Amino acid sequence: MNTKLRVILHVSVLFAIVISTGSVNAQSLKNDSLYFCEEYKDSKEIGNSTEFYLPEKGGTITVMLRTAKAIGVVSVSLLVEKDVAGMREKISAEPFDIEAHWDYIFFADVFFPEPGKYKVSAVKKNGDVIASGYVRMLKGW
Repeated sequence: MNTKLRVILHVSVLFAIVISTGSVNAQSLKNDSLYFCEEYKDSKEIGNSTEFYLPEKGGTITVMLRTAKAIGVVSVSLLVEKDVAGMREKISAEPFDIEAHWDYIFFADVFFPEPGKYKVSAVKKNGDVIASGYVRMLKGW
């Protein structure tokens, strides 16, 4: 293969990688996401994870919600459900007042009573789910 053809091939591959990476990043900005951390302090997420250790009598973590655009509502509920043998058991549905123009929200001190796998959903008053995430609470410290 001559040098010119090899350069064109390398540039084409590099261009394809850049384009696909850009579309992945653009896609992630289009979706709303809900995730977890130990706490949100001084405008920083501390201890992001999908697994946390619980004290004997349950414990709290911070739930983060990032939306692709302004959330557009002034209240959401966090619905916490525990997976039990393939079924979901409602643990809590706690309402939070927010600002309609926010697109990055933290919900501090969300309580989990015992170890297990939980689904957490941010839900509008009309029942529409904004985003959901799974977290595993481990028996711990």
